[in-house]
Amino acid sequence: MPKVSVILPCYNGARWISEAIESVLNQTFEDFELIVVDDGSTDNSREIVTSYMDDKRVHYIYQKNRGFSAAVNRGLKESKGDLVGFICQDDLWLPDKLKLQVKYLSKHKDVGLVHTSCFDIDSQGRTIRIRNIEMPVVSSKEEFIEKLFLRNFIAFPTVLVKRQCFDQVGFFDEHMVGFSDHDMWLRMAGKFNIGHLSRPLVKKREHEFQLSKVRYIAVLRDEFLLVKKAINRYPFLKRAVPRKLASLYYAWGMTLMQKGKIEEAKQKLFKAIRYQPWKLKTIMAYAVPTLYTLIWNHYIKTSPKIHVVLKWLEY
Repeated sequence: MPKVSVILPCYNGARWISEAIESVLNQTFEDFELIVVDDGSTDNSREIVTSYMDDKRVHYIYQKNRGFSAAVNRGLKESKGDLVGFICQDDLWLPDKLKLQVKYLSKHKDVGLVHTSCFDIDSQGRTIRIRNIEMPVVSSKEEFIEKLFLRNFIAFPTVLVKRQCFDQVGFFDEHMVGFSDHDMWLRMAGKFNIGHLSRPLVKKREHEFQLSKVRYIAVLRDEFLLVKKAINRYPFLKRAVPRKLASLYYAWGMTLMQKGKIEEAKQKLFKAIRYQPWKLKTIMAYAVPTLYTLIWNHYIKTSPKIHVVLKWLEY
């Protein structure tokens, strides 16, 4: 029985999946199984994955397309490890990720999930930024849940989770397209302590084919569903709903603006302003959308240049 089960959901991942697999196989902690769940790929993902099956730790499962959450759940059902980690087909793990997280959980018996900071990389693998995740300073579990509700600071490929957590809270919500992980961490936060390693141990890739960009409307609607689910589970979160909805409508408006749908964008931004009238960036985006878009696009284009400065920090 492996100590750790690593689940890799795949859908048409041929471009980067070999790098993802190799980053797992190159872990300094070796007592794991890697379960690749192919969610109905139509490219040559199968051929790429099966080429690694000489390594007995690699397992390949193919299913008809049912979506990201269903693929992750299939991996969970097939897995055997006491600890469970996840990696996306376009992301990378640094070599000591599992070793450090397994060590952390062995020392902190009261923690159910540990996550890490990470690097954001572009399609070429260049570092865009370091996402130094800092756990919020809180005085109660309610306050921690509220902070997590407002912003998901737990990145999916950075976590290592004790199996007992899933035994108690269940599987990922298959009705959700892209935010089922945020929903899962919120569910776990009510029952288990969450730990964090500040060292970046994962490289998360940003690119134009990401689910959040290709199916942006469906993904944003998931967040509205998350709001309803979270309030039902934790009624005290009602006090944070205006801030949450303001941020969601701002994100929706900015996404529409990037698509050139200015009038639709202004409708969403106006809703954001109604929830938080004092947010200057939202007011500027609503009042001068063309100028705001130019400034935003300039930032998006120039930010990857800092990878030269950050490169020395990666190892």
